[in-house]
Amino acid sequence: MEQMDYSLLFRWFVGLGKKNSMIKKYKYGFRSALSGRNPSRNSLAFGMAVLCVISLGMPALSTAGTPSSSLIPSNALIDSAISDSRISAMLGIINFSYLNHAHTGQDTHSLALGGHLYVHSPQFAGFSLGVGGDFATWTGFYQHEDPELTGPYPSHGIAIVRQAYLQYHHGPFVIRGGRQFINTPYANWDDYTYNPRAFTGISTVVDIIGHPKDEQWAGNSPLAIGGSPATLSFMAARMYSYASRFSATFTTGNRYTSAHTNGFYVLGARYQTPFLGNHLELQVWDYHFYGFANMCYGEAEISRPISNDVSLFGNFQMVSEGNSGVSTSFLNALNADSVDAHVYGGRIGVRFGTNYDDNVALVADYSPRNYNSFRHGGMIHPYNDISGTLYTTTMQTGISDYGPGYAYGIASNFGFFANQLKFNASFIRYLVRYGFGGSVYSYNGAYGFPTGEAVPNQKLWSMDLGFSYDLSSILKGLYVADYTDISVAQNKTGYAYYQNPYFSNRFYFKYRF
Repeated sequence: MEQMDYSLLFRWFVGLGKKNSMIKKYKYGFRSALSGRNPSRNSLAFGMAVLCVISLGMPALSTAGTPSSSLIPSNALIDSAISDSRISAMLGIINFSYLNHAHTGQDTHSLALGGHLYVHSPQFAGFSLGVGGDFATWTGFYQHEDPELTGPYPSHGIAIVRQAYLQYHHGPFVIRGGRQFINTPYANWDDYTYNPRAFTGISTVVDIIGHPKDEQWAGNSPLAIGGSPATLSFMAARMYSYASRFSATFTTGNRYTSAHTNGFYVLGARYQTPFLGNHLELQVWDYHFYGFANMCYGEAEISRPISNDVSLFGNFQMVSEGNSGVSTSFLNALNADSVDAHVYGGRIGVRFGTNYDDNVALVADYSPRNYNSFRHGGMIHPYNDISGTLYTTTMQTGISDYGPGYAYGIASNFGFFANQLKFNASFIRYLVRYGFGGSVYSYNGAYGFPTGEAVPNQKLWSMDLGFSYDLSSILKGLYVADYTDISVAQNKTGYAYYQNPYFSNRFYFKYRF
């Protein structure tokens, strides 16, 4: 075989680099994006384009031609590593609109270009690596973009490496250390934006009595026990810092404080089994939010098929939360001395369809008063917003932030065209024992309430409508979704009049490759 003169190739490449100084400029811009600085639109777009080209080109590298027809000789180890890697990438646009018709000056809009690239390496003796970055940059369509997508003004973008972990996997056991996504009821990745919430620490999952295939932990999904076919699963995590949906950096603070905290740990277990012709599933979680609260969350579900395509189901959930039990407390900054919160919820409904994807259910949650504690019985949850964990949570409203009080309503999910089109709708009625016209993120008043006079038994209602459409029949990986929330806070007769229609819309257009 004729030997190739690699020195000629090297000299040609060096000459190309001298002629094309713009390459250096864009390389610097992309490094700035990953370091969390305010990236320009051009550098971010170029950086994402480079990532996309690399990811699209990797499969081609693994099937390169024979040495006789290739400039670079084939390397079996590299070829195998590339072909066995798991790569997931996305590029798209997202638009948020928040309309507050009682205070039009608070209306916000945001239109951002965003995406991600996640890579998980092959396993070597059980060890593998995961790395991934996310970005979102403003489009200039609105003068001042909402910070939820692109960071606080005047920043025009967020770019951050949110995953960088070492994983060990053997049989039913997997452990990860480093920056990562996890999915638990009250500490999760919450992928509403293009920058999912990430954590730094160690997490592990053990599946017992029947465990899933090895491929489950070879991808880029968050560590979780939900969705596993195992009969019994355990999860534990110790997290020290996190990056919120709005931030390009990891911090030891949380959604209640910017001060240094010691993070949290969580322990969880799930058990599922057939039971007298039914399906029974139980899960329990214990959280320790250092300096804030101890929380226990439990849920039980039983379902019974009544025909080939119809199944009845019932759920019960409970949250119990008290003081963290440590000398260092951050509650004083929230104008509170203790935490004493409880929530009890139920859901009953029917599932139908060949895979039981369609369902309709009546839902309810109740949170009693506990005087002289945080918000007289309000919950503390430092690492997610209104989480969607409670049955009556809508996009912008939930007992987890508005309580104590109660809520009830109806929720539904439907799939059409072999589940390519999915639709969800819910209508929830709330009664909040201490209402402030819908304000929940201010803690400057007594017991952590907003400053001002509370509205006893304030009524709210909220309606959520959403759909997603998988357009892979047109172009593989194409996806569109839209979610709308309409909420109205009302004061009871006899108090200062306040009626606050609140509208929120989130539109997504994504290309996954």
